Amino acid sequence: MFPCPLSLAAGNSPIVTSRIGQAIGKNLASIGINWIFIPTLDLLSACIEPLDASQTFGRSPGTVSGHALALIQGLESEGVSACANSHPAGSILEIFTYRSAVELMDDIHEQAQLPEFAPIESVLTTCPHASTQFGAAIHEFPDPARSAHAICTASDLILRDQCRFQGPTVSSFAETPGDASVCAKHSPLLTFLAGLDMVKLPKDAAAQEASISTLKAAMRSEILPPILIQTAAARVTALKSSFLTWDKALATRQPELLSLPTAGTLAQEAYRASVTAVSPGLTPLRDLPRTSIVVLLTPTVPRRNASRPSDPFEPLGRALSRSFPRLRHVPYTLSAGLTDVHVTFLQRATAVVFVLCNTSSAMSESQDEVVRALQNTLRARDASLSQERTRKVVAGAGDPRDLRDPFAGWWGVLCYEYSRGALEAVAEVMLGEREAVGRLPV
Repeated sequence: MFPCPLSLAAGNSPIVTSRIGQAIGKNLASIGINWIFIPTLDLLSACIEPLDASQTFGRSPGTVSGHALALIQGLESEGVSACANSHPAGSILEIFTYRSAVELMDDIHEQAQLPEFAPIESVLTTCPHASTQFGAAIHEFPDPARSAHAICTASDLILRDQCRFQGPTVSSFAETPGDASVCAKHSPLLTFLAGLDMVKLPKDAAAQEASISTLKAAMRSEILPPILIQTAAARVTALKSSFLTWDKALATRQPELLSLPTAGTLAQEAYRASVTAVSPGLTPLRDLPRTSIVVLLTPTVPRRNASRPSDPFEPLGRALSRSFPRLRHVPYTLSAGLTDVHVTFLQRATAVVFVLCNTSSAMSESQDEVVRALQNTLRARDASLSQERTRKVVAGAGDPRDLRDPFAGWWGVLCYEYSRGALEAVAEVMLGEREAVGRLPV
C-alpha cells in the first residue's frame, strides 16, 4: 500500500515520510503489532542488487538519516517500535569480506573513489577523524580477520553516527553475498562484528546449529569481543522496556480502527510527489491525438503479490489507455529479447513507451541487448518515414541506475517501483496531467 523508501526519498519530504510512518504504526497497533523491522539503513551503492535498491533511501547519508528518522518518529508516535533492518556497515562488510581482489591504496581519498565507496565519500572527506579511522582499518591488511573487524567497526561508528540511529539493528544471513553454506555458517558472526545487534538465522536446523557453534567459538577465542554482545543486548533490552510491555501485549485489538482509505490517499500523494523526470521539456505524449497507436513495452518481473496472476504493469496500461484507446500492451522478456511480434507492433506505432525494470545485476547485459535492438528497430523505421518520427518515452520502474545513461531522443521518467500507485502516478506525468516534481535520490 505504501511507497517504498526510495520513492519517499525522491519525494524529498521527511514530513510526508513521518506521516507514512504514523499511518503504518496506527494500522499495526490496531491489530496488536508493536515491533517492525524497518527502516532499511543501507546506502544505495554498487553492492546493492537492483531488486533491493527500492528498499534504500538513496546514496546520501544525509537523505538516509533524515527519512529514516522521520519514519521512526512516525511509528513511535503510534506506539510501534522500529528495529532498523541491516545497516550501512553491512555494505562495507560485503566489499572487504567477499571481494576476491582489493587494490590497496595509501591515500584514503583515492580509496574513496572506488564505486562501492561513492555513498560515503562525503563522510570520509569531511570528517578527518573518520578518515583516520578508516585509513587505519584498511592498513590492517593482509590479516583478513583483523582487517574485516577493524573496517566494519570503523564504518559502523562513522555511519551510525552519521545516520544518528542508536536503536537496535537486524540483518538476515540471506543478504550476505557468497556461497550459501558459507553464508549460513559465518554470516551471523560477521553481522555482529559489523556492529549489528540481531541476525535472522536460516530456517534449516543444521545451518542454525553451525551458525551458533561458530558464534560460541568466536566468543571463546575473543574474536567476537564481549562488549559487542553486551552493547547489542542493551539496545534490544531498551527497546523491549519501552515498547513491549504486558499492558500493550494484553491490550484489546481494534481492527476497526484500520485507516485504509486515509492511508491510501496519503500513499497516492507520496507516489505523485516521487515521480522524477530525467529529461528536460514536456512529455512527448502530451499533445498526441487520441487516435494514435501507442505501444507499451513492459518487462516480465517478479510479482509483488503471487496470488494475483495478472501482469504487474497492467495498471500502467489501463491508465494510459484512457487517453489512448488504441494502446497495445506488449510484454517482453530479457531472455528472448525483441521478437518478430514486437517488431510488427513497433512498425505501426505513433509512440512507444518502453519500461525498464532491471531486477538483477546479472541480467543487465541482457537488458542492454534489448535496448540496442529497440533503438535499431525504431531508427530504421523513422528513416523510412516522411512524416513525424515515432515519439519515445522510457520509464524506469525500479532501480534508478537503469536510466543513469540517457537515451538519445527519448524522454525519461522514473517511478522507482511497479506498484499500482506508482504506475498510476507515472502515467499521469506521461500524459501531461501532472508535473514530475520528484528529486533523483542517487
